[in-house]
Amino acid sequence: MVNNYGALFLAYALERKITELGYDVETISWLPDEVRHPWKLSMIRKTGIFHYFMRLGYFSVFVLPRQFSFRRFRKQMNTSIEKYVDSTLPMIADRYDKILIGGDQLWNCKVNYYNENNFLPFIHEKSRKLVYAASLAQDNMRAGFEKEFGRLASGFGYITTRETRGKEIIEELTGLPAPRVADPAFLLTAEEWSILAEEDKDAKKKKYVFVYQVQSDKSVVRLAEKLSKENDLEIIYCPFPLRKHVKSVCKPYMSPEKWLYCMKNAEFVVTDAFHGLVFSLIFNKQFAVEISDYGKDTHSRITSLLKLLHLEDRLFSEDIEADLSKKIDFDKVNEFINKDRDDSIKHIHAMMNTNG
Repeated sequence: MVNNYGALFLAYALERKITELGYDVETISWLPDEVRHPWKLSMIRKTGIFHYFMRLGYFSVFVLPRQFSFRRFRKQMNTSIEKYVDSTLPMIADRYDKILIGGDQLWNCKVNYYNENNFLPFIHEKSRKLVYAASLAQDNMRAGFEKEFGRLASGFGYITTRETRGKEIIEELTGLPAPRVADPAFLLTAEEWSILAEEDKDAKKKKYVFVYQVQSDKSVVRLAEKLSKENDLEIIYCPFPLRKHVKSVCKPYMSPEKWLYCMKNAEFVVTDAFHGLVFSLIFNKQFAVEISDYGKDTHSRITSLLKLLHLEDRLFSEDIEADLSKKIDFDKVNEFINKDRDDSIKHIHAMMNTNG
């Protein structure tokens, strides 16, 4: 598993919830080649020269230095002793009764550069292959990949999706039902996530805006500074350093536990990340979420969730200002989340008992 806050939290939540439902669960430790060796020149053919250097920089500066704190968090999980890579992943074929996949943007065949292992092609019994909250994160399937995607995805016995548009695409290309379910992070309550939070000394000192940004963008900087000045709030920033742009406390390598603390105790959250949005909702934070130019390829996962909650006015960009004049009615948000969680758990039970 990559050292990414969202990916780690959803894996933890999915394992914990399925275990609580009475099943024996082991999380498979697998790193695709493009994540395990992002510096390999062969990756240029998959990603293109621009994205190759972008990914290489991100992994070198932000992902690798988080190894220790992320490894410590994973000790709370039942992770496979074997560390699989692309060439050895087929070894799992006969080791489990069922294999459920549910990674963030798992079936985004543009971002993931079409790694066939995301479809478990080495397992041929449909009843043993399950998908929880598959995410395409795009409005359209990658051009030229429609038939191949339909063939691979049709090999699963039970498919659930995360985004409304993803549901439509999968059902069209496979002819199979693909009900929408909650992102795995929503399977746990705010109280359950809070237990994992670890106090951060800087976050405890003064009220603050928490900025969680996965792509550096001036729009986020401007909004964070505006909120800081208007409300006398400090800025705590993860992961990109902002000191050259605005006075802030930068924490690019904070542990997952402290990330949860900073999110939970913020006065306001500014983010361009899907799971920044998710945890703002879980912890009932006033927030604004941006779709950056870089994130336009994966924006539907954000807009889909905002639309379900009627919170589209919280979206901003270089050209669009978020409407922050009114407080979010979290009674309605929590009502939706609780019902969505209950419905999603019913789907987990159904998929674990599928025979076809």
